[in-house]
This record gives sequence, C-alpha cells and structure tokens, in this order.
Amino acid sequence: MDRQSRAKRIADLHVFYGQNEVVEELIRAGKIDEEYTYPFVDTNGEVFEWWLVSPYLARELKQQGEVIIDALGCYWWGRQSSGQAIYMDGVIQEIAAG
Repeated sequence: MDRQSRAKRIADLHVFYGQNEVVEELIRAGKIDEEYTYPFVDTNGEVFEWWLVSPYLARELKQQGEVIIDALGCYWWGRQSSGQAIYMDGVIQEIAAG
C-alpha cells in the first residue's frame, strides 16, 4: 500500500467527527482548560478545527507535536490547517510514511 493510500486509510479509520462547537462549549462550561482557545507557545500556528480522533491517532499526532486535548475520555486534535482533505495534511502524510 502506498503512502497516499495509507494516509487515506488513517483518516478514514481514526478521524471521527468535526467537533468545533463541542470543544468550544466544553471550554465555555469549564470542562476543558481555556488555554486551548489560544495559540500554543510551542506551535507555529493556531487551531482552526477540532476533530475527535482515536487514541492511536492522538498518540501519533502528539508525537508529531500536534495539539491534542485528552479529556473526558476523548481525544480531540486541534487541526492547524483547513480547506483540504485531512489525509492530505502533512502530519497525516508523515504518520502514513511510518
């Protein structure tokens, strides 16, 4: 299986739902730390989208330096890009490359 196919498979199996409104509401309700609404000091960008992801993908993304919220038994990825298919993100391509 080539890298592009692996990237599509990772996105299909491990990225579940867009969760922008859910994460924003949890922050407003004080269930998730407010720091997640601001750009992170150790990242070069800001979070544009929140996605519910599998524990496997959360670990892989965290190893790549991505923003991950681990709270309430869920893992949310703070995607720092938008406007393209998730499997095309550089970080997903890196994970697919192994």
